[in-house]
Amino acid sequence: MRLVVLSDVHGNLSALEAVLEDMQRYDVDGIIVAGDLVGGPQPNEVVRLLRSLGAWMIRGNSDSGLLQYTSGQAPESRRTHLQFALLRWTHAHVDADTLAFLGSLPEQRVIELPGRAAIRAVHGSPQDPSESIYPDRDPAVLDAALAQASEPVLVCGHTHEPWKVERDGRLALNPGAVCGPLDGFVGTQYALLTWHDGHWETKHRALCYDLGRVRAAFRDSGLLEEGGVLAKAFVLCLETGQNISEDFLSYARGLAAQAGFGDCEAIADVVWQQAAATFDWDAIMKHAEPVDSAQDERGER
Repeated sequence: MRLVVLSDVHGNLSALEAVLEDMQRYDVDGIIVAGDLVGGPQPNEVVRLLRSLGAWMIRGNSDSGLLQYTSGQAPESRRTHLQFALLRWTHAHVDADTLAFLGSLPEQRVIELPGRAAIRAVHGSPQDPSESIYPDRDPAVLDAALAQASEPVLVCGHTHEPWKVERDGRLALNPGAVCGPLDGFVGTQYALLTWHDGHWETKHRALCYDLGRVRAAFRDSGLLEEGGVLAKAFVLCLETGQNISEDFLSYARGLAAQAGFGDCEAIADVVWQQAAATFDWDAIMKHAEPVDSAQDERGER
């Protein structure tokens, strides 16, 4: 038996289709998706495609954030501040069927297949879908996550960085990101879980796809223009394999602190505009991949 493990699709239909095409070379019995389906230019198409494949899915923090916004439970700043333009675009473009489906998803779930070890899928960690697990940088966070889950296998997402840890007969892994890996790889990532000799074995896959298609989707959907500076940073993440969005947010928070807004829940628009105008975009663009490339190299990692 073999399962495909995905995470962080973020409305990137081109990357998802590249993954689905690549997985055809394997005899696959099911698909696990560890959350964050929305947050990009084609959220409805992504959800419909994954539903048609019968994937086991959970909600990620981006999905939950959209639901909170739609239900009126999000802070008022989400409706007013420039910082959250991308969220507002998503709210305006996700259809009722997609929204209802996201609302039906759990934040974590256990996949139990006859004769196979159980798999728990979470987005960030069993405790918090927004918690980041980096085993090499902070092994204590992984230790806590494993203590909170009793299943032999723990699947995580959220960080957009692939990893696996085998410990005391248990397996924890992050498949990387379908949309926007942040470990320096420019392309799309997923993982395979294969049942062999009484346990699950992991293989990571990393492949390139046509970045021009997703850039066109950002442009044609209106997200690149209406989503503001974070939509621009999002595209640069795709083209560099680096966390440009977080770099920009850190820069903007620093300016906010200097201006006396350090304790605010959201970044004031005047500071946001200053950050957008003074952030060193040119330095980042020098390292971006050409958006019209149509590469099809594939590899195992």
